[in-house]
Amino acid sequence: MNRNSEHLEAEVSKTLELLDQMPKVQVSGRFRTQLLHRIDSMEHAGGAVGTTVLAVFSPKLAFLTLLLMLNIASAMLLFMNGGPQSATGISGTLAETFSDDYGGPALSYYDDQSALGR
Repeated sequence: MNRNSEHLEAEVSKTLELLDQMPKVQVSGRFRTQLLHRIDSMEHAGGAVGTTVLAVFSPKLAFLTLLLMLNIASAMLLFMNGGPQSATGISGTLAETFSDDYGGPALSYYDDQSALGR
C-alpha cells in the first residue's frame, strides 16, 4: 500500500512539474477587433438569407408540425369511423368473443363446475 501511494505521489509531482514548465498563453491586443471584424464580414456575406432559412427549418417547428399532423389524422380517424358505438355494444361483443374462445370442448376438461358449486 505504501509503495502504491509513493508511486502516485511521484506521478502527481511529475505532472505538476510539467504543467509549471508549459509556456503561458498570450492573447494579441488586436484579437477583439479582428474577431468583431470577422463577425461583421460573415453577417454581411451570408446575412439575411442564411438566418431565415435556419429559422424556418428548426427542429422545434418540425416537431410541432408532426404533432399537429398526428392530431389531425387521429381526429379524422375518429370522425370517419362511422357512428359512435355504445359501451354496451362493445362489452357485449367482447363477452361473445371470450365465450367463443374459452367455451369450446377442448377447454371443458379444465372447467370444473362441481368445484364452483353449480
